[in-house]
Amino acid sequence: MGHKVKQSLMSSRIDFFYYVFRNVLLVSIPLLVVCAFVLGLSVSHSSAVTSGASVDNLTLSLPTSCTLSSTINSPHNTTMVSGLYEENIGKTTITTLCNDGNGYAIYASGISNGIVGNNTLISSVNNNHNISTGIYDPDNNNNPSSWSMKLDGVTIDSSSDGNNNNLYNNNSSTAPPTISPAYTSYNVIPNTWTRVAEKESGTTDMIKGSSFTTTYAVYTSPAQHAGTYTGQVAYLLVHGSGDDNPKLRFMQDVAEWKDTLQEEQSIQAIDIRDGKIYWVTKLKDGHIWMTQNLDLDLDPAKPLTSNDTDLTDHSLTGAYADDYSYDPNTGITTWTPEIKTIDFQNTTVTGWVNDNSNPYSASKTDSTETGHASLGNYYNWTAAIASNNSSTLTQNTLSDISKNPKNSICPKGWRLPTISNQSETIPGSTNEFARLNYLYNNNSTSTNQGITQSPIFLQKPGYINSNLVGLNTIGVYEVSTVYTLTGIFGIALEYERLNPDNYFNANYEGRRGGYSIRCITK
Repeated sequence: MGHKVKQSLMSSRIDFFYYVFRNVLLVSIPLLVVCAFVLGLSVSHSSAVTSGASVDNLTLSLPTSCTLSSTINSPHNTTMVSGLYEENIGKTTITTLCNDGNGYAIYASGISNGIVGNNTLISSVNNNHNISTGIYDPDNNNNPSSWSMKLDGVTIDSSSDGNNNNLYNNNSSTAPPTISPAYTSYNVIPNTWTRVAEKESGTTDMIKGSSFTTTYAVYTSPAQHAGTYTGQVAYLLVHGSGDDNPKLRFMQDVAEWKDTLQEEQSIQAIDIRDGKIYWVTKLKDGHIWMTQNLDLDLDPAKPLTSNDTDLTDHSLTGAYADDYSYDPNTGITTWTPEIKTIDFQNTTVTGWVNDNSNPYSASKTDSTETGHASLGNYYNWTAAIASNNSSTLTQNTLSDISKNPKNSICPKGWRLPTISNQSETIPGSTNEFARLNYLYNNNSTSTNQGITQSPIFLQKPGYINSNLVGLNTIGVYEVSTVYTLTGIFGIALEYERLNPDNYFNANYEGRRGGYSIRCITK
């Protein structure tokens, strides 16, 4: 998939949120809309100083806030007669509200079946009947079935709030975003993140906003099979800072932008596999780390490939024998996970088995934490190394991490961290979690609080041992280092009742449980 967008301006910020409409019809078009995270902006104020007076200082931090609100103006469904063309299927008004003056851009991509880049209307009967995206040509008697999309800017009415106060005062910040010329009329659904609208300046006042509408068109040929067809489009808001021109950054393109980051600089990047966004930071060890937990769902219906996933070992033996394939002509390795991620609430994880011969993963769907504090998903070690059976890996690799498994479910260009018997005091130590703990505790091995604080933000989401245990008191993080058949090396963060300090422990953990993942750049 051609997902690359040049990442030249590294101080821009990506603001992200999903809102989904699902609709069913002969041709049904659910719409996926994206809104914003809350990001930080520092503002300071201090009292005036008069000779002989006491000084009372105040510092105020006012975060930048950008949101998208949406209003469905008409249903996203219709019943059509074969051979006809219909426009204006579904209309949604999407309004951007920001409390700063910085510009933003809107990107769009097909995301049917949760796969970024899938721009088809999917048949409920047979995938061979799916409807591809395309532009209807009324002069072509052999039109294939197709669907397309169009955006329109909305000029906000400068009306009164009911108290004779003009809400907008014709402020330029209320003007609509500029729609890409390609989408001022019906055009194909993008198969990669494509900029479809932009605005040079923000909305400067949370009362004001700028809006655009989305709508779709469908043509069904006389030969199209009857049935229900559904599709999705994702809209992504990228909010710039200062005079930046907002650009997308992808996890999988890390090689293009990693050298531009300064030490302890944090940015956000998108995982093209599912559109989720992560904070990543260049830390004192020289590596770029994910500074929030991996949240990738696994699904047998959605194989992972070396185009976007850390699948560098295509030996197709041992742990990488089951449900793997390698195409020597394209150089693409594909892994199909055997088990779908389990959704659960509270602490009961129905369907989880403490096992090392199957790739179990789980998602806590009632969690409200976002950003650095996100719990992420839980993975047993078999899932973490992108395997369907890790029971063949029994050799202890603590003294030789070159024998660690090479594959993982991290994005392409990223990997699982390592633990080794190398001293954490050595620059470039392969005992990587311990190295971070050392560097962020004033080059000391006697304390252990820094690793849970800014800028690393290791969380304590508990772990799964049949059910979820230890939420908010312990966190366990996967590494690629092997211990025994029943155990792996990992790191644990605990809160001891008799010791208020965070406790850091690099030791082996049972590989059958469900733990958290932080990926690191290669």
